[in-house]
Amino acid sequence: MKTWLDEVSASLDEAIKIAESERIPLQSLYRLAPSLFALKHGIQDEGLIQQMLDEADAQVTEDASYDERSWDQYRFHYVSSYLFCYVINEELEELEYDRIFEFVNERMDLFNDDYGIE
Repeated sequence: MKTWLDEVSASLDEAIKIAESERIPLQSLYRLAPSLFALKHGIQDEGLIQQMLDEADAQVTEDASYDERSWDQYRFHYVSSYLFCYVINEELEELEYDRIFEFVNERMDLFNDDYGIE
């Protein structure tokens, strides 16, 4: 499980660096997940990468439909989107994804400190 944590953490760090250097809003960080996943795993199928991006957009948009402040939880959304690429690429079942995401979420600081404060 540490391998998952290491990979996701390194990918998140890389995504934040890219966002900062290219002035991408952190709320859009999750949109980098499919590209970075594809790069790391040698995926060149543009249709598959687009499918990953579409799913990431759908997940984050759904979360924000329940709570608009969800957009500010960019680390959470990035990690969730990155790991879900494994499901779309048929390398993980959703139950495995849930287990891995729970493990990673417990060990990484994925939420802004002020989340939930009115």
